[in-house]
Amino acid sequence: MNDKWILFSYSVPAANAKARMRIWRRISACGAVQLKTGLQILPNRDDLLESITWLIGEVNTLGGEAIAMQCSRIEGIEDGQIEKLFQGQIDQEFLQIQAEVRELLAASNPAEGGDQVKELLPPLRKLRKRCESLQSRDFFPSGAAVKTLALLDTASEKLRRTDVVLPLVASFDRAGYQGRIWVTRVHPYIDRLSSAWLISRFIDAKAQFRFLEPEEKADIEKGEIPFDIAGAEFSHQGELITFEVMARGFGLLDPAIIRISELIKAIDIQEGAILPDDAALLKNLLDGLIAISTSDHQLLERALLIFDALHAGYSQKSIGEKK
Repeated sequence: MNDKWILFSYSVPAANAKARMRIWRRISACGAVQLKTGLQILPNRDDLLESITWLIGEVNTLGGEAIAMQCSRIEGIEDGQIEKLFQGQIDQEFLQIQAEVRELLAASNPAEGGDQVKELLPPLRKLRKRCESLQSRDFFPSGAAVKTLALLDTASEKLRRTDVVLPLVASFDRAGYQGRIWVTRVHPYIDRLSSAWLISRFIDAKAQFRFLEPEEKADIEKGEIPFDIAGAEFSHQGELITFEVMARGFGLLDPAIIRISELIKAIDIQEGAILPDDAALLKNLLDGLIAISTSDHQLLERALLIFDALHAGYSQKSIGEKK
């Protein structure tokens, strides 16, 4: 049997207004669409059926009545019409996010530079989280999610470009940085580990890494390239962390790398503050790797996989619906 739909109907005693509102919010959170008065519809998926089953139990506990049915078609309305109902409901939420993104962009002032970037990026991150959350209820994508994510990526990059430090970043030719030994300080953390990932994955595929003790220096005459070391060509510049300097210097500005740079910067310059959820998770993972790694090289090898997975995940979110 190919049952495409779940039909759900419920009633809760009118005297229990709070309970009625709670059930309505729960069914809305599942992404249900009202087909007729008192009749909700959802795609027939195991996770949604499980949620509805729990709701039926909750309604019954409240003294109400609820029933769910699975069916292959609804007489009197075509499947395509039902899908458009879902699209119309969820797309309004994507359009609202797009409007809020445009409001942020309209409020931005290039003359204010990096200070305003710090103020506008957190609400932009919240809008991205809302968009990603909506995608779990975007059962029949119309393309609105892709457009919203693209606008978020554009907005993020545009806000970054308001940073007055940007003109100081030189452009580098990757051809001159192949097969080199890249050196940084011992006990690498977020900026150095992520910069090493950027180097090995996008700049110098044959890169080797050496970690300097406090009394050591890079051997420039032998072609070693220092990074994230005071005075090095690849290090902090103004408000830009090393990862940002390298990404911009080598033209590595795809949406996934931009998003990763936001997490890295949040950890690098706001340690001790309340971090965005993604940044907090990344920090916990790296702290765990440090705890279980026996050397800087082992730590780097493991961290590279974390950043590989992060980049792949963010890349899929940006282009997945286009496939």
